[in-house]
Amino acid sequence: MTGPLPENDYYRLRAEWLRFKNHVFDANTELPTLAAVLDDVRRLMEERGVVGLVFLDVSSDGEAEPLQGWQVYDEILRAFARCLGGLRGEGILGPRDVVAVLGVRGDKFLLFLRGNEPQPFDAASLEARANRLRDRLTEILPSCLPPAIPAPLVFHQGHALMYRDPMLRAERSIHKALDEAMFMSFRQRTREEDNRAQGLDELIGSRQVVTLYQPIVDLQTMAVLGHEVFSRGPLGGPFEEAEMMFALAQRTGRLVELERLCRSRALGSAQRHLKPGTKLFLNTPARTLRDPDVAGAEFIRQVEQEGLRHGDVVLEITERVTLEERQAYRDVLRELKRHGFGIAIDDMGAGYASLTSLVEVEPDYLKFDISLVRNIDRNLIKRSLLETLVDVAAKIGAQVIAEGIEAEPEFTTLRDMGVRLGQGRYLAPPVTVPLEAAAVS
Repeated sequence: MTGPLPENDYYRLRAEWLRFKNHVFDANTELPTLAAVLDDVRRLMEERGVVGLVFLDVSSDGEAEPLQGWQVYDEILRAFARCLGGLRGEGILGPRDVVAVLGVRGDKFLLFLRGNEPQPFDAASLEARANRLRDRLTEILPSCLPPAIPAPLVFHQGHALMYRDPMLRAERSIHKALDEAMFMSFRQRTREEDNRAQGLDELIGSRQVVTLYQPIVDLQTMAVLGHEVFSRGPLGGPFEEAEMMFALAQRTGRLVELERLCRSRALGSAQRHLKPGTKLFLNTPARTLRDPDVAGAEFIRQVEQEGLRHGDVVLEITERVTLEERQAYRDVLRELKRHGFGIAIDDMGAGYASLTSLVEVEPDYLKFDISLVRNIDRNLIKRSLLETLVDVAAKIGAQVIAEGIEAEPEFTTLRDMGVRLGQGRYLAPPVTVPLEAAAVS
């Protein structure tokens, strides 16, 4: 007679089962991995002779997760999986088509398509089916994504046919088709990247960046301390989203050139848009600090040429540099401080700005990241983080600026916690400098 398992064996077997499950099931998207569906796909191949594979790569621009954080990116992947489930409900995916992810916590999706009766897939019919899937996904994705996530979501697609061949192991046939589909997706991504880079060259060459000013105000008196300057492409164009524009510039080696243009636009328009005594906060990627036009002698010359005082110009730094670059980064900022310029560390609390930078740079301002300001009135952990930052700022002689205040409860909470400065649409929306006016500079 078989009795119950000893307790130790039960927990050991349960732990082994959970480890196995973690390799074959992605808890984020609630989809199986490729390893889990190989037998199902092999049976489809035996039954049909030919099976279509569609490969969908959500990671293809490489920027969504670094810019928005892994939590938001996980939400994007869950939304994408829900959209694929919706296609099954619409009949675009059949009941026996197999949907999977390439691996656990992955962002590459696999569709194994059985094809319609009675004829199996050929190259033309698979391409038509893949294009229909892509078009429908593009159409429904905005409604699947959470409201805070910007659309459109970029993804790339490849496809390939898998043939039953008694001389080949089925698993290797599957991987061969996967290699082909992935290469097709890569070529599509490369073509699109080349086209976007060419468009960015045209934007830089025509100097068509748009400059926006957003006030930074005293939360007690509502007096304006200064303005942060943003740059983006023309409204309605491919570079309207500033973060995507700068990410493309960094990937393709155009970041310094773009920063030079944005810096020239900001300094050239400052006197017309700032009241005397207010400060100009210039967004400055750390990787561009060694360029003389961005933060060196030529930058100082431009500041003086535009009639601005050194003490009224603050370089707002997002620290994303390697350990090898840190020494040069620190030396440039110290030299700028010696000349009287202010330094602000951006994205405090978001994972980019380190405590090391507070010691090395001795900033004048610490900017509390927008992700931590959002709903801070309802989140005890965020308030605790901010209380710590306010205390640290007081000890090093810096001031805290809360970014992205968009609601009265956020404003009231921040003010009552002793945060002196803030910015956001609740306080004042950004003001756009017309291209015609900026072109004068």
